Amino acid sequence: MTTRRLAIFAHYDAQGRVKRHVQYHLRALREVCDTVWFVSSASLSPGELGTAAALTDRAWTRENVGFDFGMWREALGQANLSEWDELVLTNSSVFGPLWPLTRAFETMQRSSCDVWAMTDNVERGWHLQSYFLVFRARCLRSDAFRRFWDSVELLRDKREVIESYEVGLSRFLTDEGFEADALVPERSLPPRPLSHWLRRPQFFNPTLVQPLALLERGMPYVKVELLRDNPMEQPLEPVLRAMGRAGYDRSLIEIDTRP
Repeated sequence: MTTRRLAIFAHYDAQGRVKRHVQYHLRALREVCDTVWFVSSASLSPGELGTAAALTDRAWTRENVGFDFGMWREALGQANLSEWDELVLTNSSVFGPLWPLTRAFETMQRSSCDVWAMTDNVERGWHLQSYFLVFRARCLRSDAFRRFWDSVELLRDKREVIESYEVGLSRFLTDEGFEADALVPERSLPPRPLSHWLRRPQFFNPTLVQPLALLERGMPYVKVELLRDNPMEQPLEPVLRAMGRAGYDRSLIEIDTRP
């Protein structure tokens, strides 16, 4: 049986552009999703929005409030979830995928989970990281799933969004009895170097702390924040070389000076 899959891509760009790495990401989603929607809280010109529209089934803009969860909530309010077997929520905070997304979906077919992500994180409590989330039918069509999204408010503080919605979503769904999993769980990664513990002992985000280990284990994305801000002062050239070896066009990597 073919899995019917909807993807909703949340976009923001401080320069009001649909950058080439975003276009690449949208094309990759088309390979694994029947339908792709694009919603942006950036100030896009008609031409920029047209670029996204040419690569997706629907593309529109909205007011810049609520961050990704605000965009996803608006889009989900327009979707008939009973039509879909799986829902993908993703965003413009990553470069990639470095290889076809079919690999991740095929790997996760071995998991009995109801919701999965590329990675998980133990900061602020265990949770799935929201740059790429996949919800399966039992969760997607549940009353609990709809209740969560109906509760989402248009918050203006990013830290509050992370605590209430990124962390809160995983906590809520597991409390409701749904099983969650990650393509590359944090527990599967090697111990962090002592220098990391000494510098920022409470900083666990694997996409910023152990990017190479994630890539080696099949996680197909690199966070924009890593290459832009590099908060843990990682050696970035090995990451860039790994991206190139995987076949990712490094000319797609364009970094804004502000998020």
